[in-house]
Amino acid sequence: MEKFIILMWLCTASANVQCKPIQTDRVKFNDEFDCTVYGYSHSTRLIREFGREKVNQFNLYTKFLCISEGVGPKTET
Repeated sequence: MEKFIILMWLCTASANVQCKPIQTDRVKFNDEFDCTVYGYSHSTRLIREFGREKVNQFNLYTKFLCISEGVGPKTET
């Protein structure tokens, strides 16, 4: 069965957009559904941890990509 990996970034959209890769607790998933659900819930958790003030001040947001392990970079879990 094909496995999926998640790639995630934290971005700020101030004068220009800047994104930096961030680590996640999990990397591999059984399917795209599990990966996508994890991406949204992890994003929500991060934004809540930063809090309203920092999110608004720095225009913070997350983005993520779930890709088949066969086409993504090699990762160790």
